[in-house]
Formats: sequence, structure tokens, C-alpha cells
Amino acid sequence: MVPFIPQQAQPGAAHPAWHAPAGLPAAEALPAESFDLPRPVLVPEDEPARISVDNNRCHIYGICQQEAPEVFRISEGGSLHYTRAVPAEFAANARQAARCCPMQAIKIEGGRTRTAGSADERRSGRPVRSGAAARASRKRIVVAGAGLAGLSAASRLRERGFDGELVIVGEEAHRPYSRPPLSKQFLSGELGAEQMTFRAEEGLDAHWLLDTRLIGLDLYGSAVHLRGGERLPFEGLVVATGVDARRLPEAPLFSDRIRTIRTLEDAAAVRRAMDAAHARHVVILGGGFVGCELACTLRGRGLDVTLVVHSAPLLRRVLGERVGAVVGDIQGRAGVDVRLGTRITDWQDHGDQLRLRLDDGGLIDADFVVLGLGSEPRTEWLRDSGLDVSDGVLCAPTCHATDRWGRPAPHVVAAGDVARWPNLRFDAEPRRTEHLIHAVEMGQHAADALLRGPDRSARFAPVPRFWSEQHGTRIQAVGIPSLGTDVEITEGSLRSERFVARYTRETTHGPQMVAAVAFDMPLELLDYRDQIGRSRPRSRTLNRRSRR
Repeated sequence: MVPFIPQQAQPGAAHPAWHAPAGLPAAEALPAESFDLPRPVLVPEDEPARISVDNNRCHIYGICQQEAPEVFRISEGGSLHYTRAVPAEFAANARQAARCCPMQAIKIEGGRTRTAGSADERRSGRPVRSGAAARASRKRIVVAGAGLAGLSAASRLRERGFDGELVIVGEEAHRPYSRPPLSKQFLSGELGAEQMTFRAEEGLDAHWLLDTRLIGLDLYGSAVHLRGGERLPFEGLVVATGVDARRLPEAPLFSDRIRTIRTLEDAAAVRRAMDAAHARHVVILGGGFVGCELACTLRGRGLDVTLVVHSAPLLRRVLGERVGAVVGDIQGRAGVDVRLGTRITDWQDHGDQLRLRLDDGGLIDADFVVLGLGSEPRTEWLRDSGLDVSDGVLCAPTCHATDRWGRPAPHVVAAGDVARWPNLRFDAEPRRTEHLIHAVEMGQHAADALLRGPDRSARFAPVPRFWSEQHGTRIQAVGIPSLGTDVEITEGSLRSERFVARYTRETTHGPQMVAAVAFDMPLELLDYRDQIGRSRPRSRTLNRRSRR
């Protein structure tokens, strides 16, 4: 069986257009009761599975319990308990937990994905293959990007019974791997490259074009252009090219002492360069999660670390001022020299060291500088394609990419860090979300949307989830804290650095809960996930909220 694949778009063709309302303020949230807010859909499995957990890798982030509470449980003492033999009804949830584990600590065996193929195929347990099937159906889907979002989309296409040719194009030479450990366990030497490769999708029947650069898209001719002049036609395209690390234009371009960390090669180069430089003092530029986690890793290696941050406090844009200040306290106690509200105005590379001049007149001599300044979407290859690629690939709520006139392209979807779309759980403002779990879920939804077409596809309205570890303190979040205008500590206290913070904002439908953040309270956070995005009647208790 070959699932439905939408016909290619034609210039001037009538498409079911979606237009983001111009100038719509973010606070004009949609009432949660006006539409369904389902969790991301999983494909059920027919047979039981067995799981095991590598305790040496597991950091008790609690993501597995969020994905499969019937299988995984974190005890009050903070240890992980799980069911080794997983019944078929929970096998899909256990597999999703393995996909979302940043440490790849969960191994799953057995189980079988239910496909859209024939009853004989499902009973035999044989996966739907490409090869002869591809030649017979003459259908090809190209996945542009060999990261987690692309891998997730490709796996879902096979789960849904797509039996055509599946081509995954990736610029790196590696199969998809987990990126969060790059600035932590990989840089410290705790994990090797092979230990970060995603294992939940082993055996995926696809043609991999690795170490291959994309240079263009012919949207109406349905083909991507590869480096070297090759043209790769398709019936369906998943854009999942991710992001690049941002650099400062004024920083020296060719100094071996100034690096970014985005890929496995980046992290390996940083590790080699720091060893070669015999680095003792490292400056990290940027106070986001990457910068803060790098500071943790380097302090763990015994290096002196200075964190130079333009804003104040740390993580202010993500967590708000009061909660971000707690992160600053944690970093300071660990011996990190945190310079807030500071810029570098001059760079001098003296060969054996770097001299940095700050806008407050201070000087810093460092052996090495790592840039953790955020990211930029990888859309340069799409600039002349006709798609809207301002700050990522603009998508309709279904994940279908839209052109510059706001029309969804029925044969092109986008997923992961590169996609900008309106999460209607919150409002109609398109945003990008850069988290591991989001890449898994959006890749799956984009694959479903590609097979169904814009008219038959559901809206993608997930609860974003992310985590971090700061010098032993686990930070976990659900929702989008940056949308909140008011913060209330609902459990624990800021002083103890063990608490849950609830983020809300005023809307025309009443206060809307947009996020919850937990410091060392993974169990308590579970109660907040399904409340994200919902508005509630105004009450007097909200008058005691703490401003951000």
C-alpha cells in the first residue's frame, strides 16, 4: 500500500491558504476550550518489548517518566525504577522515551510497529521495505537534514506504511546523534561519539546521503539541488536542516583559540584545541543554556572560567529575572566568574593567549574563548526557493511550509529547529523551538502531515519541554517561560533552590498558564504538563503573584 502523497504545488495554483494575522499581539491567546489539545500521536505496537537502562549514562532527567509513566518512575529518593518487560499497549510510549533520552541510556528490544500495510505484512512482522517497492510505486520522499528531526520524520514515514524510496541528505558525515551532551559529557570525555548515536531507529530502511550539502530547492519543479550539480527529484520533502552556531562579526575568524560548539566536529575541535593550548583560563561568551552548561563542564575539569554575558541575569530571556538569578547564584558558588551586562569591545590574539577588552574598561587574558551566542536557522539554501524563510522556514499550523504569499505547499513540510510555526496551544504567533523533544515530536507530526496533506492534517500544538543541569542542580521546564509576564513560586522556595515556578500571562480569556519550571523537583513538575496553554477564570489569589 502506498499512502496518499499530495500532488506538487504549481505556480499560481489555488492552495488552502493560512495567514498569520498581521500584528496580532502574543497575549491574544486562543481559549483552550475552543480546540482539542491532544498529546503527540504515537503509532501503536503489536508486541511486547523489553527495555534496559544504562545507569552509567542516566542522569535522572525524568524525561522517560513524562513519556511513559506506566513504564518509568522516579522515586522520592531520586532513583529511576522501570518495568523491564513492557506490554504491547505501552511499547510505543517506551520507544518514545528512548527516542527522547538525551543520554541514549535506554535500550529497547522487541516490539513491532504497526504499519499501514496489509494484514499479512503486519502478521509476518516484516517491515515495509523500499528497493523493489520503491521502483514499483515510483514515489520518493527526501528528508533534508540528517539530525534528530529528520530521523524522526523518516521513521514515522515508515511506521505509517510509506513503501517508496526514502532519501536522507545530511551535511555531516555522521548518522544522527544527541547534541545536548556535546557541551557536557562529550567535552569532558565521559561519552564518546559512538555512544551518542540515536539507537531507537536502528534498521531504518533509507538511503543516506551523508557529507552532502544542499544548495537549492526548486519548489515548483519538486527537486533539491546538491553540491556538485546533482538534482534530486521528490514527491515529498521534509526540511529539517537545523541551525548553525552564531558568531560575532568582530571576533577573529581564523584564531584556533576561538570556537563555537554546534556539531560533533566542533566539540572535538574544542577539546583538541584546549588540550593543545594547555588552557587554564577559558572565557565563555553568552549566558544561555549552552554557555552555562559549558561553564559547568570546564569547572569540572578544574579550569578557571569567566562567563561574559550581555544581559542580566543569566538565562533572563528564557527563565525571567528572578529565576535566572538563581542560576547565577549556582554558577557563582561553583567558582565561575560571571560578568553580567558586559560586552567585549576589542579582541587581541597574541598567539599564546587572547586579550579581551570589556566595555567597562576591564581586561581579561584567556587561553581560549568559546562562543555560546545562540543559533541561526540553516535556510541559506532556500533563499531563492519561494518559501518564506525569514527567521527559519515559516509553516502553517499543520507543519506545511508556506510560500511568500502565505500559501501552504502541500508537498513540503518542515520540522525541528529550522521550522517557525504557530503553536495554537498558546497563540497564533509563529516561533521557532530548539529542544530535543520538540525535534522528535515535530518530525513525527510533519511526516503525518506530508502524507495527509494540508486539508486533512491536524494542527501541531505540543507542550515544549526542555531541561538543563547546572553544577548538579536539575532544571526542567514545560511550556514557554519567556511568554510569561507573571511568576508564582507554587512549591518550595527560591532561597532553597528547590522549587516549582508557574508562569502565566493575562489574556482576553483570563490568565493563561504558559510554563512551569522546576529546580530539583522532577516529580512535582509532572502535574503541570497538561495545564500548559489553558486559561482559567481570574481569582483573587492571582493578585499575590510575583512579578518577573
